[in-house]
Amino acid sequence: MMTDESVDTEFEEIPDNKAKTDEELEPVSVKLPKKMAWLFKGKYRYRVAYGGRGSGKTRTFALMTAVRGYQLGSRGESGTILCAREFMNSLADSSFEEVKGAIMSVDWLENYYEIGQNYIRSKDGRISYAFAGLRRNLDSIKSKARLLLCWVDEAETVSEMAWAKLLPSVREEGSEIWVSYNPESKLSATHLRFRADPPENCKLVEINWRDNPWFPDVLDVERLNDFEKRPDSYDWIWEGAFLTHHDGAYYVIEMRDARDDGRIGTVPYDPRLPVVTAWDLGIGDSTAITFAQYIGAEVRIIDFYENSGVGLDHYARVLQDKGYRYDQHILPHDVRVKELGSGKSRYETLQSLGVNPITIAPQLQVDDGIQAVRSMLPLCWFDAEKCDHLIEALRAYHREYDDQRMTWKGRPEHDWSSHPADSFRYLAVGYRERSGWSGGALKRNLAGIA
Repeated sequence: MMTDESVDTEFEEIPDNKAKTDEELEPVSVKLPKKMAWLFKGKYRYRVAYGGRGSGKTRTFALMTAVRGYQLGSRGESGTILCAREFMNSLADSSFEEVKGAIMSVDWLENYYEIGQNYIRSKDGRISYAFAGLRRNLDSIKSKARLLLCWVDEAETVSEMAWAKLLPSVREEGSEIWVSYNPESKLSATHLRFRADPPENCKLVEINWRDNPWFPDVLDVERLNDFEKRPDSYDWIWEGAFLTHHDGAYYVIEMRDARDDGRIGTVPYDPRLPVVTAWDLGIGDSTAITFAQYIGAEVRIIDFYENSGVGLDHYARVLQDKGYRYDQHILPHDVRVKELGSGKSRYETLQSLGVNPITIAPQLQVDDGIQAVRSMLPLCWFDAEKCDHLIEALRAYHREYDDQRMTWKGRPEHDWSSHPADSFRYLAVGYRERSGWSGGALKRNLAGIA
């Protein structure tokens, strides 16, 4: 049952194309869900709405971009409203139709704007819309003149690099950035930037289907059907919860069993046991390290670390600072390849930094490695706090989808989950029990560490 009704939100009406003073403004209004009306009150740099399907987020943001353009243009300001998404191959992939439909639903907005096959602009020539994909068009976005407002829809997948480049490009005095998305991962750049640690001058709201007074009956049928037949994904689709498993995910059953069996919790380091590390080494990309201890048939995943843009000496220092006693370090087969600049391999560099002994993981097909992980996961216990990123990655690691042929490809999707999942795969295929472990610690005075 819906408890919130729509509310009228007053704005300022300019009946002709001349800029007017505040005394000459006449009030007009649009209807918004209560939570969204609250979001657009007051002066804020960031306005962020997240939640499940059917909440009316996209429709409301599309409408409010037109309202804001009307307000700004009527005051004599000129500039661009940018509507962005992470991926946009053509105008059909953009928010163009949403904005068009919102404008045409309100008489005074329809009178203010003109809409063509591939453009939306105000009739007074002051306000124009631009639509762009962040993945490929960031540099062109930075060159756009006078960005008065940027709305990023479907923002869950926007990368940290994209945010870092986009936000400073919206730099006009009084400009705003609006964000709308359906949450998927608590490790996404969007969640970390706007919910986990929101910026100053940010207004944030969660809105779901029950908050939409115009939630249609046809969607309610879909919602109830998901509630009954797809309970594992219902909260993510409709209630704005994080996704606990992905379509095409390789380890969805094994990770669900680990959760249900209570094997995700507190798994402390046992100083009586050696620690094995498994690395996915990135070149110009992330490096991920999984830390494990073996006792009998149990595999205790006690720690995880990932970083990028730093040298191998950084990772050697991380190992040292953790204070574990190491038995072996499993690295991918290409670690022996010599780098052109130094003439040394990363194997040799790590050895010189005191990372010993090194075990080279066998060069297997990815599918064989995935099967090895599936066989090992029922034996694994995960520390929920230290391995949070790894756990989420194993849940998310999935096959690439071919949109043209509408079928799953035979290889994993390369995204944020790849490096943690690959380090775990190297652990599964590369660990070999060593006899006569002496219990020695990694040397504290590592060569090359300042």
